[in-house]
Amino acid sequence: MTTYDGEPGFWSLTRHADIRAANMDWETYSSALGGMMLPDESAVPMDLQREVIISMDPPRHTRVKGLFQRAFTPKAIEEHAVEVRRIVADAIDGVVRAGGGDLVKDVGGPVTSRVIGSMLGTDPGMDATLVEWANVGLAFEDPEYRPNLERLYELVQEGGEYILPLIAARREQPTNDILTALALAEVEGDRFNDMEIFMQFGILIAGGTDSTKSVYTNAMHALMHDREQLALLQREPSRIPDAVEEMLRYFPAFSYMRRTASRDVELHGQTIKAGDKVALWYASGNRDETVYEDPHRFDITRAPTHQAFGAGGRHFCLGAALARLELRILLEETVARIPQLHLAGEPTRTRSTFLNQFKTLPVTL
Repeated sequence: MTTYDGEPGFWSLTRHADIRAANMDWETYSSALGGMMLPDESAVPMDLQREVIISMDPPRHTRVKGLFQRAFTPKAIEEHAVEVRRIVADAIDGVVRAGGGDLVKDVGGPVTSRVIGSMLGTDPGMDATLVEWANVGLAFEDPEYRPNLERLYELVQEGGEYILPLIAARREQPTNDILTALALAEVEGDRFNDMEIFMQFGILIAGGTDSTKSVYTNAMHALMHDREQLALLQREPSRIPDAVEEMLRYFPAFSYMRRTASRDVELHGQTIKAGDKVALWYASGNRDETVYEDPHRFDITRAPTHQAFGAGGRHFCLGAALARLELRILLEETVARIPQLHLAGEPTRTRSTFLNQFKTLPVTL
């Protein structure tokens, strides 16, 4: 068992099969008992974590997921493809006009915030704020993003002041966006209340901005160091869907997700006791040498299955189809529009065990 910064210790699951088995067994490995992060309170207080879908167990998780799903079917997501491509092209054209830029701040962040913002129905002028909110919420170990826990509570206050009036407006005048879908969603007479919508809005912003941005910028960093693979994508763009799956395997946006044991369980000769923390290390499971040949090599021709969206079970990521769409278009437009992309300085990384992301990635043409 590993200790964590004064918190109670935790168990680590690092094998592909063990991670999948834990994800499939929510009755033993609970999401609701301890939330999704290893720290109990210093990351996101548990009363807040338990209000988002990723920190729920059935039957509550089943109810909330049912209200979500209609907005995130592959067909519903594909309807956004044209708009996503326009957003991506605009961001990359800005880098081209400037002769360079930062793939995190000029492409990844603006693209993902505008995509999820357009789907939720937020104003474009809020995009930079959405990125900031995601950073404050998830990058809890990086003092540049979150200097203290009070900043998180300020974020909750700011978010409530912005989103609660929008919820009321959508109920009065429905529009074609996800916020309206959440405000009006009904399954067997059951509907979200305002606080539930607000909290799910928050997790959509966090997941919709951070995850795709992280995978894209990590992959572009790798491709700029491996010009042969970059050239292969430029010659054969039909390989891009397979490359996206390798990007997701090799660079999962979240290094781990936490579960909490609801009962004693034996695993590999060890006893995980009820109440113990358990970290499911997707970054490790995605490089399990018993599953992947030469697992520490980034290979865009691999077309692997992976655990980047969770390893099956109740918590398979609702946004998987959207992430794949964005990553495919980001890669298509980047390799086509900026064929001579190069690093323009030393990138910096977010200080985090939870997130797997760059903070800056300067590039030149």
